[in-house]
Amino acid sequence: METASPRRDGDQPHPEDQEASGASGTPIDTDERASSPDPVQPPEAAQDQPEDPIWGETEEGTATPVLSEDPTLGELLTATAHGDQASFAAFYEATADVVYGLALLMHEDPDGADASTVAVYHHLWDQADVRARDLRLQTAASEMLTDEHADAEASYRPSEYELVLEWLVPLAHRIMVERFRDGSAAPIGLTALPDGPGVAGLPEEVLGDFEVLSDSQSQALALSYLAGATHQQVAQTAGAAIPAVKSRLRDGMTRLHSQRVARDEEFDPILRAAVTRRDLERGTGVNRNFTREVSADLQKGLLVELAEVYALDALDDRERSLLDEFVLDADERTAQQWDTRVLAARRTLAEIFTAHPVVPPAHLLEEVLLDLGDQEVGMGMVEEFSSHTEEAPKREPIMKRWMVVTGFVVVLLLAIVLIWRFTGGQDIIAAADGAEDARELEGLELEEGGTARAVFSETEDVGYVDFEDVGALDGLTYQVWLLPSDERPPSSLGSFTAGELEDEVVTLRSISGYDQLLVTTEQVRGEERPTGEVIVEVPLRDRLTEGPQYGGGGSAPTEDDAEDEDVTEPED
Repeated sequence: METASPRRDGDQPHPEDQEASGASGTPIDTDERASSPDPVQPPEAAQDQPEDPIWGETEEGTATPVLSEDPTLGELLTATAHGDQASFAAFYEATADVVYGLALLMHEDPDGADASTVAVYHHLWDQADVRARDLRLQTAASEMLTDEHADAEASYRPSEYELVLEWLVPLAHRIMVERFRDGSAAPIGLTALPDGPGVAGLPEEVLGDFEVLSDSQSQALALSYLAGATHQQVAQTAGAAIPAVKSRLRDGMTRLHSQRVARDEEFDPILRAAVTRRDLERGTGVNRNFTREVSADLQKGLLVELAEVYALDALDDRERSLLDEFVLDADERTAQQWDTRVLAARRTLAEIFTAHPVVPPAHLLEEVLLDLGDQEVGMGMVEEFSSHTEEAPKREPIMKRWMVVTGFVVVLLLAIVLIWRFTGGQDIIAAADGAEDARELEGLELEEGGTARAVFSETEDVGYVDFEDVGALDGLTYQVWLLPSDERPPSSLGSFTAGELEDEVVTLRSISGYDQLLVTTEQVRGEERPTGEVIVEVPLRDRLTEGPQYGGGGSAPTEDDAEDEDVTEPED
């Protein structure tokens, strides 16, 4: 994945992160290894505010996001840890196609892939502080290991986007595997062939990558990585010995490494350090004295040989924790070999299983953001940020056969989603209209032609605005905003054509933190802040409170305008 690397968050880990490093100074992923991401218990919050260059202070001394003009994915995740939902939405937009593409490969049906994708990003939001730290640690360790093993023949350096993927893909995979194991989702239906080693039902997207594997290796890797089986479960399904399955997983990864070396233009020094000539020549008949139990393997000094089994998530929680403990107590040389082998496996798996990104359905972002709090996050902010984080061209996706066959079902699902969204909006309209304190504003005139009618309820904390006869714009677009009552930035509710604004009733939830709805005309869809001419201002309360005012070219309301304006309710 060759791409121009954007500015990074920094090559060195933050001081408060040093204690979480492994024996070799590389990250040990203690939070990720200790438990499954879905039921993970959040660690105690850091006592001090992280010293991060993207953060400033308000006059009250509280941290506020000060993102650079071209924020990296690491900066967006760090901002997410401080509750910045717009940055979180931008991180989602920049990475969701990879996560969703992986989910489609692993799940039995699209509904399961949808739910698991939402679960991944809910986890990232809930554990953003921990995960932002993990990303910084792994990025610094990955760059350090790559530099240590590099020489004149190995010029490859991972881009910032690749560094994020080699961290995000294992995390997303782990969450999906845990969902398979606890029954929350159904994995892809793979079947071990009855007449010999092999597997039926492999997604066609990975067939080319798996051609380099033997039938037994392909079977073991598919059942473990795609279907989420432990190595013991693979052995039971395949009718093979447990030590043989461990060998197949390790040796299969070695063959995938060799294929990557032959395919990539730049040689990754991590692969050379992780895979020796003896590894390349070794066949599946040698198991390096693996035993039935991981604990016995560790006692025999086979920690490093289990790195690929670890990276494939082919262990249960107890075995994973046991390996983590051994790595903590390992000598520096062994720990570095472990880190290198795990990193090599993660890079190879990330390259293979992120080569087929699929843009998720639009409603998934709405589901992800639904429970994050009362801050409305507009797609304008998402579009603005995501344009800065389109990092790398990816291999052309291959159309799934089942996607073509089930095209009608997809259309039907989209129709159901649209009906759900419409009825959800109707619930807000009904709640606002039926509230005892419903406040109705009629005949609100738009500068470009047309009128608006608005209804708000403070007790229900909802409202809506209905537009009629909206004037068409030449080369401009309408954008709808919510202006907060505090120092937060405005929230965009989206960009609209005149027809779209007429057809759609703008429904509002959690309006208590906002003073005003604003409609502006903008030259570019998805502006981050209002800059154009104000078309209409709709107060959300009986009286406007003091707060930040926005707009460009002198068109937006000034602080004096807000103080002097007399807002009254029209008579019924």
